[in-house]
Amino acid sequence: MTWTDDLRRLLARLRRGRPAESGPEALTCQEAAERIFEWLDGELDPELADQVGSHLETCARCYPRLRFERAFREALTRATKEQGAPDGLEERVLQSLRNTGFSEN
Repeated sequence: MTWTDDLRRLLARLRRGRPAESGPEALTCQEAAERIFEWLDGELDPELADQVGSHLETCARCYPRLRFERAFREALTRATKEQGAPDGLEERVLQSLRNTGFSEN
């Protein structure tokens, strides 16, 4: 996604009358930051996802972090497609989780 795409989305939100940091339902920067990964993964309910997305995409303090997290995920995806995961990684992760009390059932 380019900065022009981001700008278009921001302008569209503002045209719909949804500035990021106004109104009783507006999130603080801390609240949005605590939900950034859930939002990026599409794990939030629609209403909260809209609030978090509006904040992250229009807040001058939060937007740089959003851009970084997106770029990092894209780079990680490219790197894993090119190289793949090391042999035995899945088993090591599962064993580590089991050691901390995680149950696969």
